[in-house]
Amino acid sequence: MKGLKDLRGNTALDSSVLVEYLMGTKTGEALKKYFETLTPEERVSCSLLTLSEVFYILCRLRGAEFAEEKVREMLASKVLEAYDSVDLAIKAGNIKCGRAISLADCSCLALAEIIGGKAVFASREKELVKEMEKKPFNVEIVFLEENQSSPKP
Repeated sequence: MKGLKDLRGNTALDSSVLVEYLMGTKTGEALKKYFETLTPEERVSCSLLTLSEVFYILCRLRGAEFAEEKVREMLASKVLEAYDSVDLAIKAGNIKCGRAISLADCSCLALAEIIGGKAVFASREKELVKEMEKKPFNVEIVFLEENQSSPKP
């Protein structure tokens, strides 16, 4: 499990880590501790596409009412900023154009670039790791369930 030092600074969160947090898992506990120790300079963000993915995953697990309640509570806490822009859409699309990973993962990586932060995922996703091995991404990637993060180029 990653330590809090690995999460310092600006972060773009993938849906996988937000689902872990909202479901109260052990992996989600690391994110909870990070939220509790944020400094005023640190920015935690996700894309609207990530929020859609979090909603549908929670909806399938526990129903639409639960999903909406959790997403709204998370946003009301003001810990997480939902990011939406044409620049983000274009950057995510550009990453998707050249990479065999999900559009939601592309959105997280693009947002990390935009905010000058790390992209945070719950665990190593096969497709993402395969693409990292082919060519590094332009941002540091942190996997909460791993002891290693990718180096920042």
